[in-house]
Amino acid sequence: MDYKYDEQLNKIEQLSLHPTLLPFVGDKYDECRILQIGESHYIHQSYEEEKYNIQYFYEKWWVSSCKEMINDNDGWADTRGVLSEYIKGNNGRDTIFTNFIKSFSKIVLDRPIDHISLEDKGLYQYVAFMNFFQMPSIYEGYKYWDSLWASAKKIGNKQLAYDMWNISVEKSIETLDIIIDVLKPKAIVFTSVSAGDAYKNHDGKYKSDSRIIYTSHPGYPYTWCKKLNRFDGKRGIDVLEDGLTQIYKNS
Repeated sequence: MDYKYDEQLNKIEQLSLHPTLLPFVGDKYDECRILQIGESHYIHQSYEEEKYNIQYFYEKWWVSSCKEMINDNDGWADTRGVLSEYIKGNNGRDTIFTNFIKSFSKIVLDRPIDHISLEDKGLYQYVAFMNFFQMPSIYEGYKYWDSLWASAKKIGNKQLAYDMWNISVEKSIETLDIIIDVLKPKAIVFTSVSAGDAYKNHDGKYKSDSRIIYTSHPGYPYTWCKKLNRFDGKRGIDVLEDGLTQIYKNS
């Protein structure tokens, strides 16, 4: 981990309120300056056994540290903790990171990887990672919007899902734009279609920047390895590798 950016990152409103969302910045980040952006964390609760619903988040998340919820879900919404465990080899396959690092290594480092090893996972030290949505998904395994919708329906207030989505997108864009200003990445890679669409469609400051690559989730074979109409017949992996080639090889 490289902590030299923390003085500036800790001044960002949402990160000072929720420090577990601080981006992971690898100790070799400055050599390649690549920022990967995922969708969201999620907390360790199921739809059936819900303790913290959308009303709780709507009232508290944007104005308080929610320590009781964070303590109940120790490590589940901790960006740096998740990446540190991955690098140590404690997170299983975690294909969102493994497939990303394979493409990064192949294109940027000129080092193709067939089967990821523990040493290869250490290549993540070249990368900075964060999740776009500055609030975890309410249910384990749910996409961010789906969790808002399901929880709002459960309490009989569907409008709250839209209200929460709008607040979250606004806060998340504001936070990401400042993080980009601080980290000054050479490449910015959205590895989540929903996060990328939210950023583009709501006027993120850098939405049309030539440094940005919008691709799909590396952990889902049906988007990563399948040709998609939204990418003009390219696979998610192709979009990433073509974008990295343009930024690191052809610029």
